[in-house]
Amino acid sequence: MSEPTTRFVVGRGDGGKRLDRFLHEKIPGLSRTRIQAAIRERVTLSWEVTARPSTSVRPGGEVRIGYTPLPEELLRIELPVLARGSHWLAVDKPAGIVVHPVNRIRENSLIRILRRQEGQEQLRLVHRLDRETSGVLLVADGSAAASALSRAFFRGSVRKEYLAFVRGAIEGERGRIELPIGDDESSTIYVKRAISRKGQPARTDWTVEERHDAGTLLRLSPSTGRRHQLRVHLAAVGHPILGDILYGRSDEAYLRMARGEGDERRDDGGPRRQLLHCARLVFPDPDGAGEVEVVAPLPEGFAPG
Repeated sequence: MSEPTTRFVVGRGDGGKRLDRFLHEKIPGLSRTRIQAAIRERVTLSWEVTARPSTSVRPGGEVRIGYTPLPEELLRIELPVLARGSHWLAVDKPAGIVVHPVNRIRENSLIRILRRQEGQEQLRLVHRLDRETSGVLLVADGSAAASALSRAFFRGSVRKEYLAFVRGAIEGERGRIELPIGDDESSTIYVKRAISRKGQPARTDWTVEERHDAGTLLRLSPSTGRRHQLRVHLAAVGHPILGDILYGRSDEAYLRMARGEGDERRDDGGPRRQLLHCARLVFPDPDGAGEVEVVAPLPEGFAPG
């Protein structure tokens, strides 16, 4: 049986506070050190991000303490390793797997699967792919390599290319989307992003790879790394990624799926996953051996229908 769960709703005045500060104000009898330890072990968040002491709380969200996740049945999968270096490796991430522990998914997150597979607890993520996005994911072996590779992503020294099937026939053969991205203040879904004048600058270049009756296959080259950038940009220009349940559909469709009440993608004969794939990554080797290129082939079943 799970332990009783204490719940705190985040008020408007608490928005943006660090999670450890928010809980310290709610439970002043506990030291900040104990609260930070509890956050790592016993705290989950209703807006589906990993709870860390530095995580910013969101108005309207719920902070839950004492939830004991149900035991997970370990996934028996082998993650394909695309390339290796002295202090890094690149894997071909399957769609449907979260990259880091979140809420009920811990041992079946990609990083923990990979640590067990490789027998290396020091492996660290240096960037993210959304749960339903497949393709090249770069992992560092140790903190020094993780810092070097994270800095490369931050500085824009990493070149990324994605393939995406989008709805409709896009006009032209190539183009650029430059629209700022911020939180979607009109949505009740906390993770949702939107085009916003108050958002951060974002740029995506695209070229047409193939045209089909059911949609268009695009090659995407983002120059910035905003959360959900490709998904938001393509939905904003009227060509959402096929299979994307959050963008290009109603909020209620997403919430029904989150509650386990069905998946509209299956009802209308569409793809069973989001058709977004990280096809190519070019990054500076942390050992100074020049640039490294890693390519991931399109997975089986990556098709509009």
